Amino acid sequence: SKVEPMAIISSLKALGELGINNESFSVKNLESTLTWSTRSCPIKEVVMLLSFTLNRRNTESQNILYNEVVKSLERRWVELKDGKLFVSLLHYVELFSPQFVAKLEDRIADLMEEISPGDLALILAELGRKRRRNVPLLKSLTFYLTKHRNMLDIKQISDSLFALNQLSYKDHDTLERLCSQLENHIQDTESSPVLRSILTSLGQLKYLHTPVVDRIMAWYQARLDNNIPMTMKDMTTLLITCATLNHNPVQHSSLLEHISQHLAQDLTQPDQVWLDTVWSLTLLGRVTPLHLESVLSPAFHTSLLYNTSNKTVGSTLKLLNINAAAKLLYPAYQGPTIKVAEDALLKDIKVSPSLAKVQLTQSVMEAFSTLFPPPRLLRTNVNTLLGCVAEGEFVCDTSGKPLLVQDLSDNFGSAEPVKPLPPNAHRMALVTASFQDCLIGGGLTGLTALNIRLMEAAGYRVFLVRWSDWQPASKLVARVKMLDGRLKQVLGVEAERLT
Repeated sequence: SKVEPMAIISSLKALGELGINNESFSVKNLESTLTWSTRSCPIKEVVMLLSFTLNRRNTESQNILYNEVVKSLERRWVELKDGKLFVSLLHYVELFSPQFVAKLEDRIADLMEEISPGDLALILAELGRKRRRNVPLLKSLTFYLTKHRNMLDIKQISDSLFALNQLSYKDHDTLERLCSQLENHIQDTESSPVLRSILTSLGQLKYLHTPVVDRIMAWYQARLDNNIPMTMKDMTTLLITCATLNHNPVQHSSLLEHISQHLAQDLTQPDQVWLDTVWSLTLLGRVTPLHLESVLSPAFHTSLLYNTSNKTVGSTLKLLNINAAAKLLYPAYQGPTIKVAEDALLKDIKVSPSLAKVQLTQSVMEAFSTLFPPPRLLRTNVNTLLGCVAEGEFVCDTSGKPLLVQDLSDNFGSAEPVKPLPPNAHRMALVTASFQDCLIGGGLTGLTALNIRLMEAAGYRVFLVRWSDWQPASKLVARVKMLDGRLKQVLGVEAERLT
């Protein structure tokens, strides 16, 4: 007679509820029947058996059944066709051998055209949760997902963006197509958690899709107009995303102003969250003296800097950004500030750039050192005390002729120069912007843009070299020529000659 695994599973559950011992004959007999059934029952039932047996491995009989289920799945992988079964197996991916997982991912790639877009979104979400970054599979998945994007709902697109963020898969075309579909769904949604997820993913991916972000802001504004308040989570997520993406839309200034007026420190939240919030308000020009004082007060910043559980280089730099902004961008602020130059910890803070940033900076500095040889004419890797590092600091006249930096530097306003700056001379900061310092598709991240604003407010002109404009493989002579031309452009030398 045909064995019905699902009926046997129900029987085993019932025996467990009745308190029948796992070592009893009836339990062992049913488990033995299931073990034999794994070779012939439908593959869908074997997957169900996996989730049933996973947490029932207390006796020898139960272990034999579990091992047989895993072996059966590894043997019968060619029978897998259903998208939801792939999702279930990816959920348990750590139980299988690497060879089986590779076959499973190949099988998904082979059947891609036959799997529904909804199931493809589920597969992508599971790959994201398990951090499985198989790039050929992701390329294929995102191709078919975006091809049928009109069949996806807001939750499926939100989950897909979440997965792409988890996997750091930053393909501009994929993000553009998913977001263009997302635009149509925002107005009709009732779910603020889905919108928060979308904002967080776009912020962490560093991808600004202006219509999507603006429609989410309009959604919140419409709710406020109907007297539905924003939660603290909604406000902080929106602020941090707008700041990260350097997005400060004039048409939504009343929404940002509302958030600024209604945000207060929640003592149940970690200090880091409030620091990120005030940093975002600072960048967007919405910070109030009370906000600034809340993080620059000795009690808050001492706890943040010297409490080892909170302390990260990133949070220290954000605190220094806020401190510099309070002094340089908000002259009306009268509250406490941090005397950075007198603090040994802050004065010598070490930033660890990514490998890509190090390589870009080395290539740029190798060429720039030909024009401005260090140490007399160029200081390198300068801690500005503003919460950022300048890759180079130099001084030149209006035609780009080098002057002695050691005599004329004021270290971004934190030290007295040896000699006063001559007329028609400029203090300059050389800044490199790697891929991580820029948004996907161009533009600077909020962090990079704020650092530049602070250096400019400290009296420096910023000479910015972006990764997208730089050709590290070109010969040194060509790189030197390019930098020389760019510097003259920044100084306006060519424009003056033409007028």
